[in-house]
Amino acid sequence: MVFVAIAAALLALRVATLIASPLDLHFDEAQYWWWGKNLDWGYFSKPPLIGWAIAGSTALFGDAPWAVRLVSPIAHTLGAFALYALAHRAYSPMAGLWAGVGWLLMPGVQFSTAVISTDALLLPLWSAALFALYRFIETRDWRWAAALGAAAGLGMLAKYAMGYFPLCAAIAAIWSKPVRQALFSREGLVAWAAALIVVAPNAVWNATHRFATVSHTAANASLDQALIHPDEAWDFLASQAGVVGPILLIALLILVFHAARAPARLDDRDKFLLAFTLPPLIIILGQALLVRAHANWAAAAYPAAILWLAGQLSETRPGRVALISSAALHAVLGAILAVALVAPTTVDAFSNKRPRGLREAWAWQETADLVRNAARDVSRAGPVTAILVDDRSMFFELAYHWREDGPPAPLRMWVIGDAPGNHAEAVAPMTADVGARTLVVSTTEPYRAQIAADFDAFSEHAIHAVPLGPTQNRDVYLAVASGFEPVARDAEYMARLRQ
Repeated sequence: MVFVAIAAALLALRVATLIASPLDLHFDEAQYWWWGKNLDWGYFSKPPLIGWAIAGSTALFGDAPWAVRLVSPIAHTLGAFALYALAHRAYSPMAGLWAGVGWLLMPGVQFSTAVISTDALLLPLWSAALFALYRFIETRDWRWAAALGAAAGLGMLAKYAMGYFPLCAAIAAIWSKPVRQALFSREGLVAWAAALIVVAPNAVWNATHRFATVSHTAANASLDQALIHPDEAWDFLASQAGVVGPILLIALLILVFHAARAPARLDDRDKFLLAFTLPPLIIILGQALLVRAHANWAAAAYPAAILWLAGQLSETRPGRVALISSAALHAVLGAILAVALVAPTTVDAFSNKRPRGLREAWAWQETADLVRNAARDVSRAGPVTAILVDDRSMFFELAYHWREDGPPAPLRMWVIGDAPGNHAEAVAPMTADVGARTLVVSTTEPYRAQIAADFDAFSEHAIHAVPLGPTQNRDVYLAVASGFEPVARDAEYMARLRQ
């Protein structure tokens, strides 16, 4: 009951914070909202579950930013219950409490509850799959196998990082006989079948769309540019302190070191949880060493890591001190985050540069109003046949903020290269049939010469500054162009563009 009370209180606080926050949607969130209005089995850059989830929340509560984000705190709370239940069963009631609370207060999770992202769906489903697998190993009940397959399949529909799960399960099977016996039993086939059934429609969608999402995910890795970057690897490792917290990261590294020194002392619980912790961390650390890696790319490691930390640290007095200290530190960080979300301008008192995350979710309504007014002014001299933007953030933000009255003219995305490079370019490319008289909206200065080359004429250009903080602006370049006839995207053009 203690954990239930804590989880309920944190959920209520987080939902209230979302409702009170004046922040606009970040452009990724605006894109996911757009997907929720255009349901499909897949999208250019992500699998479909996030669009479905937003469609459900906005159908119930409308399209306000808090309603778009509402799924995140709810999903993470449900994921915490799965971790609580697993730690309670595998270790002790105290370990269960610390696993659940530790997850809800983890810095990365606290930030994730304030936005809508694929991680907010992936990680709870990963936690649910982890619990179902553990119960299946204990019981060999086909119903737990089906639950495992369903959770893993839905996780793949949330984010393809769920693909680490079968790899981790295979390593757990190598290390642990009970896992091996369960996964390769007749009942274990139910899990694989259930996962394939859930994933199949998205696989078909990818096959009929030239594997757009898979290709985009692979391109993000940028392994074709691979070199050795020790500084990137170090930066990634240091960034994990911001994901799991500095105290818990140090504790995890110490426990892994001791486990490596004395592997014979590991029991089946240790092997099971390490198998679901180490592979994502090692793979993404290698990715960072070769090219780069974002801090959240290894987030799938942390459900099992939190479980292992809670089980190990809750058994000793120094360990409990570490857990209490970590929780206290994370609670303070959570309070600071809540203040920044509810009153973003308070951050300006400590710095003349507003943090990027706050800037990118600020003043989009003012930007949309600026563009609408410009379209109205331009239309006095003749009809505007299209509004062309050169950045997907602008495309989806305008689509979101014009959701009630509609765009003043067809909203189109300039296709930079010889093929679509993002979802906006794929679904709303600029074409000659709407290019007679176009309002060009640009926030990417290096592209403007290329955009101008795609038109017969450019005129009436101006730059408008939308304030984003004490010393920061969003510069919006507006121009009127006519006669859209795009330059051929041949090899010579692509070479100039890369330069």
